[in-house]
Amino acid sequence: MDGYELLRILWAAFIGLGIIAAGVLTFTSKGEPGIGFRIGYTHISERARRRANRVSGIGTILTGVFLIILSPFLTFAWLVAVLLLGLGTTTLLAYLAAKREYAIEEFSKEAPKGSGRKIEPPNIKTYIVLQAAFLGVFALFSAMGNVSRETSPIIGGALILLLALTFLTSRPLVFQLAPSFSGVMARKFAGALTLVSGLITAETTLVALDYEPGPLGVVLLLMTSLGVIFYAAFIALTGAYEEGYY
Repeated sequence: MDGYELLRILWAAFIGLGIIAAGVLTFTSKGEPGIGFRIGYTHISERARRRANRVSGIGTILTGVFLIILSPFLTFAWLVAVLLLGLGTTTLLAYLAAKREYAIEEFSKEAPKGSGRKIEPPNIKTYIVLQAAFLGVFALFSAMGNVSRETSPIIGGALILLLALTFLTSRPLVFQLAPSFSGVMARKFAGALTLVSGLITAETTLVALDYEPGPLGVVLLLMTSLGVIFYAAFIALTGAYEEGYY
């Protein structure tokens, strides 16, 4: 076993165990603040919350287990693909489960009088257009052969996932992480995802143009990347505070 393989296995074990712990917490959640699968449906339906937590918990645990088991046989790039595919599929299944349970619960109730409160989705078209443009730039470089075949599906999948998550932030019943919804967190979360998408595209562009930074350039690129990521996280957390989810 060489050093690269050992590092890969240790990385997968660290990430996998953390994901498994998160899955266990989600599966056993009793509605504690900040724990479990949280979307709009789970805030307005206890039945939807329980079902979504079970589905999300099992899926998250399985993702961590598969990540650890496959680490001796797959490269870093494919392990990241397994991680994204597992968590993405789990999120989708948990969302569909929550939506179904909410619909069943609402169908069994007597129709309420009046139209009730209407939640208007926030306008995030600018962020969606920007991310679609980033994806287009990546697709162009990939088609020209400037991106390796091994990393192309990983980077492309990450950009598509970020675009899909950005779209979902505009759906109140999907992204309603707090009992009330004003759209502030959704807009700032969409902005944060767009920053990350732009960062990935910029770094891909540098690789595609055969840019070879010196030691100082590597340090500057690393500091810039970390700065963008931390700033994106800051924007998302600020939006969560303003929305009232704290």
